[in-house]
Amino acid sequence: MIPDIATSLREFFESYEKAIQPDSGANLRDFYHDPFLFAGESGARAVQLDDFIKIVPAMSADAKSRGLISTKLRVLDAEPLDSKYSLAKVVWDVVVESQGKAPRHIETKATYLMMRTANTLRIVGQVDHQNLALMMQSDTIVER
Repeated sequence: MIPDIATSLREFFESYEKAIQPDSGANLRDFYHDPFLFAGESGARAVQLDDFIKIVPAMSADAKSRGLISTKLRVLDAEPLDSKYSLAKVVWDVVVESQGKAPRHIETKATYLMMRTANTLRIVGQVDHQNLALMMQSDTIVER
């Protein structure tokens, strides 16, 4: 991978990691293109950025209610597709704490289609490879 692209993607996902922490209060608008494609277990859909920004507080509150403590970037494997787009495969370490139980580490994976413009990177597509909400509820998750 071209070094400046690799560095830019690493810096992007390190900033994104900080922004998605519980109570970060960060505006995710700076990370996503308008619109962007979101895909997961229930299919794929185009998401308008304004609509997404409106539901982020509810999504964050729901994750916190399920015991989310933190989300940490574990692995970033990125591949440039051309001078404008890259594919980033990411492994996240999600830490969840249930009532009176020791924190659990849940490994989740996502793939991002990244678009590079003059001085920025934006997520134009995101595929979550599992349903994190269901994984957070389960007591049968094997810790890593």
